[in-house]
Amino acid sequence: MRKIIVGVAAALTLAAFGFQKQVSHAEDKLAVQQILRLEEDRNRAITSGDAKALEQMTADDYTFITLRGELRTKAEIVSGFRSGSFHYESRRISDLTVRIYGDTAVVTGRSNQKGQENGKDYSGDYRFTRVYVKQGGAWKTVALQATLVQH
Repeated sequence: MRKIIVGVAAALTLAAFGFQKQVSHAEDKLAVQQILRLEEDRNRAITSGDAKALEQMTADDYTFITLRGELRTKAEIVSGFRSGSFHYESRRISDLTVRIYGDTAVVTGRSNQKGQENGKDYSGDYRFTRVYVKQGGAWKTVALQATLVQH
């Protein structure tokens, strides 16, 4: 009888573990969809100069390392778009890959853009890595690193 109880307990444990993995996989799929939508929303905000949207989707402790090695904060980016000193005529994102690690997401991708920031040309083809963290039930970007692709 004890062997049967142990066997049933083991089977239930394995079944529960398998179900948990399916739930996690489904949650990961949903998170990937949410992050991809955020990337598109962020791209639209950048090309339209929507400082308010960028402010909402960006964590307060955000850091961005530009292709020139400059370190930018959330306040600097929002201010740049608000004042118009950051302006993009066009920006297309592609090759997006999203990896989910619990409440953290890492996105790698490519952007081809034409624009200026503080009078400097930021046009070109870039590869980037962006990190999101789920804070208060919402995904916020916390870090970005961009590198110019040399042709």
